[in-house]
Amino acid sequence: MARNTFYSRLLTTIKEKYASIDELKSLTGFIGILILAAVVTPQFYLPQNITMLLGQVSVIAIAALGEAFVILSGSIDLSVGSIIGLANVVAAILIAQYNFSPYMALFSVMTIGGIIGLTNGIFVTKLRIPSFVVTLGTLTVVRGIAYIISGGLNIPVYNEEFLRLNEVLYGVPIIFWIYLIALVILTLFFEKTRLGLYVRATGSNELAVRNLGVDNSGVKNLAFVFSGVCSAIAGYVLGVRLGAGYPHSGLGYELDVIAAVVVGGVALTGGTGSLIATAIGAFIMTSILNIMVLAGIGGFMQYVVRGIILLVAALAMRRAGVFVK
Repeated sequence: MARNTFYSRLLTTIKEKYASIDELKSLTGFIGILILAAVVTPQFYLPQNITMLLGQVSVIAIAALGEAFVILSGSIDLSVGSIIGLANVVAAILIAQYNFSPYMALFSVMTIGGIIGLTNGIFVTKLRIPSFVVTLGTLTVVRGIAYIISGGLNIPVYNEEFLRLNEVLYGVPIIFWIYLIALVILTLFFEKTRLGLYVRATGSNELAVRNLGVDNSGVKNLAFVFSGVCSAIAGYVLGVRLGAGYPHSGLGYELDVIAAVVVGGVALTGGTGSLIATAIGAFIMTSILNIMVLAGIGGFMQYVVRGIILLVAALAMRRAGVFVK
């Protein structure tokens, strides 16, 4: 009897610990995807496919870092896909037509992304318009700008220094190494600094944070700026992978980015989640898309599957109340 009680308590403790650690839940899902890949598409584990997968995940994962900050603060950013597309086009134009160095082009698109993010933040915090509405409008405006400045045409880039970032270092694309470094730095920042605490606290209880004297509007603005900058970097990285600027690039990426954040365990209500779990979520989403391509599943069906994944992830979180503010 005593032994049964001991095992029951041990099982309960393990369940509670498992439920409290977002990374474990995300990692369990990712392991399940890897097992599925071994059964459905064994070619998933070919070295060339793994290298390609790491390059693909870099774009989604970088944008997801910024989106995670916004969602953790209690808002949502739907404009990430369009910012990716605009950054991709602007970087290509600056390098190919105006002879900018790749580093100056990167700084330029990061600045543009930050300005767009700040605009989103001001509309949300100062004009009190829901972030869903604001960023839905920004999504359309920014995409239109990308088409206008490119004339709807693709812009090839032949700069060797720019394209060299798509090369492989120790079996891993250089752009993925860059993402890993960014992930480590931002995770330390998020976990160890007061601003990281304020972001989570604002998402958990905005009124309580305001009463403590914290400028939660400033926190939200910084979250949106950070999201814009990360999306711009993701667009730049996408340009490296494609070797060109495409005005339609990033189309629909907002779904993949938000799904990566949610699948990673970040609560859509804000306040709960981690950047490591978001990274795992990005791997889950990219792996699923890769498996579908290898299995010969068409693009239209892929949209259906991506939407279902997002709905299931949101349902699994079992969060009550308003989802976005």
